[in-house]
Amino acid sequence: MIKTTINRPMYFYLMIFCLFMNSLLGFALLYIDNDNLAYFVLTASIILYINIFHPNNTQKNAFFICMVITTTVCSVITIVLGWEYGFQNWLITFCFVSITVPFPDRKSFYILALIECIIYFILYFWIKLDLANKNLTFLNIFFALTNIIGLFGFIIFAERILKWSFTMEKAFLKDEIEKMKNMVYIDKLTGLYNRHKIDIIIANININIEKIKQFYVVFSDIDNFKKINDQYGHDAGDKVLTTVSNILKRELRQDDIAARFGGEEFLIILNDMTKDKLNDEKAYNIIEKIRRKIESSYIVYQGNKIKVSMTFGMVSSGGYKDVRKMIKEADEKMYIGKRSGKNKVVFDSY
Repeated sequence: MIKTTINRPMYFYLMIFCLFMNSLLGFALLYIDNDNLAYFVLTASIILYINIFHPNNTQKNAFFICMVITTTVCSVITIVLGWEYGFQNWLITFCFVSITVPFPDRKSFYILALIECIIYFILYFWIKLDLANKNLTFLNIFFALTNIIGLFGFIIFAERILKWSFTMEKAFLKDEIEKMKNMVYIDKLTGLYNRHKIDIIIANININIEKIKQFYVVFSDIDNFKKINDQYGHDAGDKVLTTVSNILKRELRQDDIAARFGGEEFLIILNDMTKDKLNDEKAYNIIEKIRRKIESSYIVYQGNKIKVSMTFGMVSSGGYKDVRKMIKEADEKMYIGKRSGKNKVVFDSY
């Protein structure tokens, strides 16, 4: 069976259809005692069969050879039997198929389409118009050329339109998929990853945790958030959440991860980037800088100036084999910070 290099199973069935039609034609020619042409067509069928089911053939190569064989068969039959049987019309179909195949490298198919156009052109003048035995006027030749060029030109134009339409549809679908991902993975209020997404990230880290050199898990909680909600309302609380999340997005590095873990809780993962090797001091300084930025921020709600602060618990990956245990440890450190005055970073090294 042919190896599939692109997920287009219908090309296999199309080749089977070509094999069936070719074989049927061969036996029909035997029935009308056109033995030489029948043997030619049946030989082509055998080659088609070997081509389709050869174990080392790729789908692209198999389909290209199939197109070459069927083009040759239709051209020879038109020459032998004449124009009135209509086999030359298959060349129009083959041309359209050749220029619309989805394979990455299509140069050979474009060349084949051009050859099919030229063959049709030659057959039209040689068989249909019988150019050798007829005295054709300039107008006869002009109209014939105009029709043929117009026909194949329209096929090429249609292929361009289809390709443009496919590109637009692909871009639209990509945009829609991205929107759906955002709906599933992004917290609507803060614009950070949500709990569902961070759970997936944690699972992926756990799979490769022994290969990862160094990373840090930080669990944080907005100080006095319940009091802000109770005193000023949930809209004020939402403004505090967006203020904190904006600072996180602005201050964290490109490869770091931040997520809203639930309510006023946030989870941060500091990764050991190639250009910026991470150690305890650098990791602590990143979070301490964020803490100070949040400490110096405030929101204004209904004329009230509301100060914001946050407490962080931080754990290094050294000695851990499960990120969830790191989160639990970071959570405990964060509560140590809460009980000892809030608005601080609790880390064993500091």
